Amino acid sequence: MKFVVLGTSKFTAECARALLDSGEEICALISMPHHAQPENSFDLRGFGKKRNVQYFEFENINSPESIHLIQSFEPDYLFSSWPKMIDKQVFEIPRLFCIGSHPTDLPHNRGRHPLHWMIVLGISESRLSFFRMDSGVDTGNILLKVPFTVESSDTMGQATERMNVAAYQGIRKLSEMLRADPTHSGIPQNGPANYWRMRTPHDVIIDFRMSADAILRTVRSFTLPYSCAMILFEKQIIRIANARLSKTYNALPPSEIQRIEHGTILKIAENIIWVKADDAIVKLECINQVPALLNENKYIHPPTKYFISWGNDLSHDIFRS
Repeated sequence: MKFVVLGTSKFTAECARALLDSGEEICALISMPHHAQPENSFDLRGFGKKRNVQYFEFENINSPESIHLIQSFEPDYLFSSWPKMIDKQVFEIPRLFCIGSHPTDLPHNRGRHPLHWMIVLGISESRLSFFRMDSGVDTGNILLKVPFTVESSDTMGQATERMNVAAYQGIRKLSEMLRADPTHSGIPQNGPANYWRMRTPHDVIIDFRMSADAILRTVRSFTLPYSCAMILFEKQIIRIANARLSKTYNALPPSEIQRIEHGTILKIAENIIWVKADDAIVKLECINQVPALLNENKYIHPPTKYFISWGNDLSHDIFRS
């Protein structure tokens, strides 16, 4: 069976690896040029070279040039983990159909940034759904579902690795299914559907009125290679690489902890900040050393205080959505 594989991430590489290990032919591996790639991109050029697969790049997969290239390979299937919308004229190119995927138990939790939402919402059990792509968003007939878990302590990177293991296993199984039935129609999605919206920088701004658990989940949901959750302070953005509860400070009597206002800074040491959340003391590891100005303050106020002070400062355009 002949495949063209579209994508930009390690997930794409794992699915391509599974196809090759199953004896399938990948005519072309198509990704984006470096400047257009998402934060979680992977060296698919290197993967293609290692596995002797032709590699191409298009910023717009719906362009006439891209469509012409894919058509020239006359693939049986298109496998897509492309991070942007694909036009109908693209997923109708293959002789049989286009295979899409989504790391939720479809029709539940369709839409954008599923792993990020799973971590921040505390969802621990999921399924990686493979489906026949149609003109809807994650709406096609289900071909296969592979269960995977997201542990309560998982960072975005760890959750992604769990999903990638499920991806490899799922594609190996899917290859067997398609060899037995190349035109597999799949099963229509049943049950109530919901759509997750796109997350924005506003979703990863820490407000110390949040519970400690909510802060930890927010940080874990946007760790490297993503640009990380952030604290706003004066006109600075402080990126947080890691967060956990402080064993030392949380050993204080509960009544004493309760009397501390949220946002109170208890200690700063190089790139670590100990600060009071709504219900506990959190220990935040910054990507860089804590700004000197923060050492002179006792509090980190709610983000709205700092937004007001910025006014029309265009250097903070990142937050306008």
